[in-house]
Amino acid sequence: MRMHGAPRVLLCMLAITTAACAAGAPSRGATGVYAARPPPLAERLAGPPWSWMEPEQLAPDTGSQSDEELLAWLISADRAQRAEAQVRLLPRGESLLPGLESLAAGARDDEARSALLEFIQLLTRRRVHPELLGGHPELSALSAKAVARGQGLVAFWEVEPAPRELIEEQPVVLCGNDGRPVSRLRIEGRRLQELRDKLATLGGLALPGVERLLASPSATVRLQGVVLTAALGLRPIQATLERLRNDPGEVELDARYEASDLAVKAGRASWRSRVSISQRASLVARRLDAVGRQVREDDKPLYRIEDGIVEWLGGIRKTGAADDNPSLFDMLSGDLINGLRQGGGMDATDAQQYWNRVRPAWRLFWMTVGARVDDYRREDWFALLDSRNGYQLRQEPGSGDEAVLRIEAPVGVEAEVVAFPTVPNDAVVVQRGVLPLTLSFKEPVYTLGIRLRSGGDWVDSGPFFAPRKGARMTVWLQPEFFQRYLKERAARR
Repeated sequence: MRMHGAPRVLLCMLAITTAACAAGAPSRGATGVYAARPPPLAERLAGPPWSWMEPEQLAPDTGSQSDEELLAWLISADRAQRAEAQVRLLPRGESLLPGLESLAAGARDDEARSALLEFIQLLTRRRVHPELLGGHPELSALSAKAVARGQGLVAFWEVEPAPRELIEEQPVVLCGNDGRPVSRLRIEGRRLQELRDKLATLGGLALPGVERLLASPSATVRLQGVVLTAALGLRPIQATLERLRNDPGEVELDARYEASDLAVKAGRASWRSRVSISQRASLVARRLDAVGRQVREDDKPLYRIEDGIVEWLGGIRKTGAADDNPSLFDMLSGDLINGLRQGGGMDATDAQQYWNRVRPAWRLFWMTVGARVDDYRREDWFALLDSRNGYQLRQEPGSGDEAVLRIEAPVGVEAEVVAFPTVPNDAVVVQRGVLPLTLSFKEPVYTLGIRLRSGGDWVDSGPFFAPRKGARMTVWLQPEFFQRYLKERAARR
């Protein structure tokens, strides 16, 4: 069951320009299917202060795109179109450079060049080392300012480094657990945090500067470079990684237990520890080569596409705050992936079919959430996806220890709330009446469903709800959408 926080509506619209550039220059407006079909618009209906989606608004697209067309999408004024091209082209790596060079040669206005630079910053994080841009004059010139910016930031740090910027945070291990968990190095010094955040705006073009830190004669600066490499998600050249994995240097740091009740019981609040550069570099190298799941030759295309989306989403972060709170990024990427699966991607047999199916939901994501990792409100994303099926919900703190469920609708409709105390087919009617209905539960509630009267029959339960103790859950129904959803759901069984 998805739990939600306080309501907040994000309904900013994308500005889509349709004017073409000068003769010979690539188009700067939305193109292809993005131009042919408008993005889904959320409509406000009577009742709650949030919006609803017609199911037809998320119907699949048709058609196909070549790599050449996707390259042109990289400089589209439509953020969603540009982002789709970035995700789909990113795995091509170095093979894209000739096409990007030609695109850069034809892109002369500032907006087009800025959009292309955005993709180069993504591509150079892990797929293409910035030094490979040197053989492509247009790309090299386009990237030069960002590379110089990173070099300048690092040069200043080399002159005036701050040694006490890192702290080692040690997990607390329960008695009887085997193995010693790996500690985490946190950037707590203000100056190193500022350096990290400034470098983060450069994407992979910060790498030449960071590699200077990794080659520093100071063990402290080399360790700071290793931590920055991990925080920014950068892949240094293999020779640099190998050298660091054999680095004999050690750095003494302040250490503490991670914040938890167990840490308090463990005793010492802080101490000094010695951190091995080679060990930390080995951890970074393994993380760069790791995948979130076991990759197999017979993988469904869906999984490979989703891996690319997660890599891309990690690359568009422009602040180090996500490094301080990685769980927030994990939640955002998981919610996006699950939303696209609900949008039709789950059973796609190839990448083209996947994007045709999920593109409406993808555009909706960019209209309402975008890539604002630090300002993400998952209840808004979930509410719009659920609304096509005729319901939305909000869960917020209540008063007392009871679990409260309130069901509302724009007009009075007859409904019943059912519980499933044993097996799904053993439904018990908890309450029946004309909406709105409010129910309170002193005991834990695990599975509740809603039925609506359709003619002389009760339409079978659809989504399940589980209000938690001490919280108030409000479910708002749009009866027409909900009735249709329940009937379609019953027909699929």
